[in-house]
Amino acid sequence: MKTVEMLLFDGVDELDFCGPYEVLASCRRLINGRWGDKAVFHVETVAEHRTTVECAHGLRITADKSVAHSHYADIVIVPGGPGARREPLPTTMLEYVYEAAKSASVVCSVSTGVFILARAGLTDGYEVATHHGQADNLAKMYPRTTVVRDKRVVISGKNKDLMTCAGISSGIDLALHLIARVEGQQAATLAARRLEWPGYYDYNARPADPPRPSPVQPPPPPPRGMTR
Repeated sequence: MKTVEMLLFDGVDELDFCGPYEVLASCRRLINGRWGDKAVFHVETVAEHRTTVECAHGLRITADKSVAHSHYADIVIVPGGPGARREPLPTTMLEYVYEAAKSASVVCSVSTGVFILARAGLTDGYEVATHHGQADNLAKMYPRTTVVRDKRVVISGKNKDLMTCAGISSGIDLALHLIARVEGQQAATLAARRLEWPGYYDYNARPADPPRPSPVQPPPPPPRGMTR
């Protein structure tokens, strides 16, 4: 079972972490092409302190543990929100991200959570994605980081161990991609079907943008001899 730690902080966007949490925590191992009973991921939330976190839109939540009690995980996910861009970011939070990245198999960010990764020095020299409304700010603040603007999920890093995604709902695509990496594409497809998530596709096999619908065809002409 893969362990996942999801960082929370005041001002975190709710969907940034709730979306990936739901997708990963509900995933089960495949048995003969169907989901069985064994969980693939053990997901926990972590915060600077084990006190109430006030999210961007009013949700109040207490993390499972503080960064001081984190044992680091196989996968670390940093969501975004207004709190990800506040000045200054808590030193303990940055230290947690930096240290956790040393042992994690993959470090992820959702939306503007990449600002925290960049502040910790984890994106220098790599391609990343972020919310479209903050792409220019990210490029200006961290010129050594290449901002990709036309993909929902970007995989980078020395060993493909850095996974970032575009804004908010893209965190669901990121979580599905993690399922594909850990459990296989079939499991990710089943997860997407369960979620009724039509925007998901295999990023390894298809281009960045989903195919556009074909243009509406004009109606056929009326039969000869008939007028409208």
